[in-house]
Amino acid sequence: MDFDRIIDRKGSNAAKWDSKVLKARFGDENMLPFWVADMDFASPPIVGETLKERADHGIFGYPATSKHFLKAWQDWAITEHNWKVPLSKVCFTPGIVGAMSLAVHLFSKPGDSVIIQEPVYQPFRNMIVRNNRRPLVNELKLESGRYVMNFNDLEEKVSSRDCSLMLLCSPHNPGGRVWNCKELGELSRICIKYGVFVVSDEIHADLVLGEKRHIPFSSLSDECAANTMTLMAPSKTFNIAGEKLSVAVFGSQERQKTYSDAQLAFSSEEGSALALAIGEAVYKDGSEWLFALKRYLRENVLLIENFLEKELPRVKMMKPDAGFIGWLDFRGLGLSHREIEDRFLNIGKIAMLDGHWFGQGGEGFFRLNFGCPRSLLKEGLERISASLSDHFVH
Repeated sequence: MDFDRIIDRKGSNAAKWDSKVLKARFGDENMLPFWVADMDFASPPIVGETLKERADHGIFGYPATSKHFLKAWQDWAITEHNWKVPLSKVCFTPGIVGAMSLAVHLFSKPGDSVIIQEPVYQPFRNMIVRNNRRPLVNELKLESGRYVMNFNDLEEKVSSRDCSLMLLCSPHNPGGRVWNCKELGELSRICIKYGVFVVSDEIHADLVLGEKRHIPFSSLSDECAANTMTLMAPSKTFNIAGEKLSVAVFGSQERQKTYSDAQLAFSSEEGSALALAIGEAVYKDGSEWLFALKRYLRENVLLIENFLEKELPRVKMMKPDAGFIGWLDFRGLGLSHREIEDRFLNIGKIAMLDGHWFGQGGEGFFRLNFGCPRSLLKEGLERISASLSDHFVH
């Protein structure tokens, strides 16, 4: 669990570090990357041990079942989230984004409006548009440096007859908010009242950094569960995002059957033998590693806060309740979004996701992935500072 160790990811087909990808996206292959949301830490030792055991066996045929992985997740959900879900309500899915996109296709009609709360992870908008639906934005509000939901605006918009679905990001990406019980309860009330089905992306659920507790949206009530498809995964938690495995939880048998039938139709109900093996392993034996990871991430948050306070006091970070994403606010500098972006690309040579990528409300913000060794994070912060050194920022 040496989170300070630098691991060279160049040449490993890692999207975050690939020179051709960096050149295409940022115009320079020599950028220091903090953009893709995977971590630059080795995964838990149990991952390598499990893969070695399977490699030593030497045969990699079709897996017989995903039930062992699902049972490991079920036990994990009880321990980590105090959420007991019968396995009969859980489906295996090969990744959360694909599962959400299929849900958009199944649980709304072409031309329907689908609610999203921007700024939010861009694939939410993409999957709506590519399924010939219309994004309907319930923009989050900034209050005291944190995002809150605008329920008046939400109720006004979901009352529209053609609004059938909402995509919820919980905990929130990029703001890192862990929504509380009152907020989630009001969201559930509105959506049930107007017949809006909720697909809840809870991929960062295991990465709560402080005393707050993640509340699975489906756990609020039986009525809420019946109106929700909840998605969780070990991918962000244990830095195995490339393995494409997740779970979908349904409170409605009818919707679960609709979804499972579609998976069968598209042959997307099966997982990789290796992915299922390591997914089961990390849920069974990864808790000690995760405890140490979250402590390291909390210290990285403090490093960023202290650096900004000393070197760039007009730049603020929305302190994350969960995850390894820093949502940095540069609006106090008096520079345009484009000017700031140009400085990062041409002076600092640092690759972050700019706020426009996350939709409405992203102007003046950039997302920094701090899931990396502290020495790498320090270099990134120094590059941000260098990008702005000729501008009055103090």
